[in-house]
Amino acid sequence: MARRGGQHRGSGSRGSLVPALVVAGAVVAAGAAGTGFLVSRQEAGRAPSSSLSAHHGPSAGHSHHHAPLGPPTPLGVVGVSPSGAAAGAVGWSQPVTVSFNQPLSPTSPLPSLSPAVPGNWQRMSPTTLRFVPSGNYMPYSKETVIVPASATSARGRKLGTPVTAAFTVKGGSVLRLQELLGELGYLPLSFTPSGGATSSPAVTTTAPSSYTPAPPPPASGPVAGGAWSHLLAAPAAAPTVDHEPSSPFAVPVGAEPGTFSWRFPSIPRSLASLWQAGQPNVITTGAVMAFEAAHGLAADGVAGPLVWSALLRAAAAHQVTSAPYDYVYVSTGYPEYVTVWRDGVNIFTTLANTGIPEAPTAVGTWPVYVRYLTTTMSGTNPNGTPYSDPGIPWVSYFNGGDALHGFIRASYGFPQSLGCVEMPFAAAQIVYPLTPLGTLVTIE
Repeated sequence: MARRGGQHRGSGSRGSLVPALVVAGAVVAAGAAGTGFLVSRQEAGRAPSSSLSAHHGPSAGHSHHHAPLGPPTPLGVVGVSPSGAAAGAVGWSQPVTVSFNQPLSPTSPLPSLSPAVPGNWQRMSPTTLRFVPSGNYMPYSKETVIVPASATSARGRKLGTPVTAAFTVKGGSVLRLQELLGELGYLPLSFTPSGGATSSPAVTTTAPSSYTPAPPPPASGPVAGGAWSHLLAAPAAAPTVDHEPSSPFAVPVGAEPGTFSWRFPSIPRSLASLWQAGQPNVITTGAVMAFEAAHGLAADGVAGPLVWSALLRAAAAHQVTSAPYDYVYVSTGYPEYVTVWRDGVNIFTTLANTGIPEAPTAVGTWPVYVRYLTTTMSGTNPNGTPYSDPGIPWVSYFNGGDALHGFIRASYGFPQSLGCVEMPFAAAQIVYPLTPLGTLVTIE
């Protein structure tokens, strides 16, 4: 009994046959289930060995069942940065990263940006691309990152559908706007950069050597001091932008240290008092409007994406304006008169009429925003009756319904209008071409 109970069942004993058949049956069943290999009856009588594992399937201890293979995972974009409103307004030269769910093929088509910006795509890892601009995005612009449908993974799997993501670029500063307008000749000041760091530019403004005094009242007649020869006076030398790079994307968007200088030796006090570097002011608004008009843009005085793009392109092309700088001063003292100042010289003066007490002409400074060779003016009289005056000539609107224009009166030099600045027809015809869009009109 002890001998039978302690019997050793080696690989050659009859006692090992039943377990071997059980194993063989299991393997055959597995083969029927689709494991891809069969076991013969002769093998069924053989104990499992490493040679069987090596020649016929997985090693002992591993399952012989395989899950069916699904379709290959397509290439996908798992992230674009920056993108969306959460990114906020990004910097002018912010890099862009695009991440994929699997490695890209070395020959895969690369993403693009619209509007196009000079720069290079770099492979940061097998699954990540990075775009580094070689200059600046345009301020206030909306950039769209486009990953093409033909983007291909290292295993040949394509994206299939284009993926897009957008971000907005932050705007330019008022100070840099003024610097560019000064360099291009749209301000009564020029700007000269001094070089150095741009993180906190130190900008100064030189004082004019003298101020133009208020012109004297006209000597006599409705028009005085307005000889046409005065209109042909040579303008002062325009500023230059020769130092700016020739690519608009390379022109600095950040403010630079430097100096603003009055372009003319004599500046009206009423004009000089309006200027402040780095702060919004009506001189800057008028200059933006003049620039917009010169470049075919709507002259609204707002430096948005179209204005910034045009400014940087004009600076890169060194397009200094050849137009003179005009300024209109209207005195509401007695007698009332209009004076046109151009590039440091009072070139024309005429008697004029401003608004009556019931409809006064507002005191202040505004830019001319719309002009008509002739138009119909209509509205309501102070007594409530309507009026409509057709054929009003040489009209330049500067403040709501207030305008410089011609109007026939028996005399001039005191309040008679309903808020407008009226001039004799002959005088208005001279003033009209001197008041392009953006020209500042001061009522004082």
